[in-house]
Amino acid sequence: MIEVVTMSSRGQLVIPKRIRKEMGLQERDKFIIVRDSENVILRKIKRGQPDRKLLSLLDEFAKKFEEARISAEDVKEEIRKARARK
Repeated sequence: MIEVVTMSSRGQLVIPKRIRKEMGLQERDKFIIVRDSENVILRKIKRGQPDRKLLSLLDEFAKKFEEARISAEDVKEEIRKARARK
């Protein structure tokens, strides 16, 4: 399913009602946001249980960071810069 949404001036996106209903998404659900050079992926974090798929996804990204030679210090610096821009 493909839907087009528009980001608000505050950076908010609305997940279309049909998708929320089909996926059982509810108010206060938590998500992890993963970004690469061209994509943003939202993944729902299941309540009260470790998510093995999520951990696997994080491992994949750790490998990609390693391949791209991006260090933990590089990530911390980018976070610092982003916070300073706010």
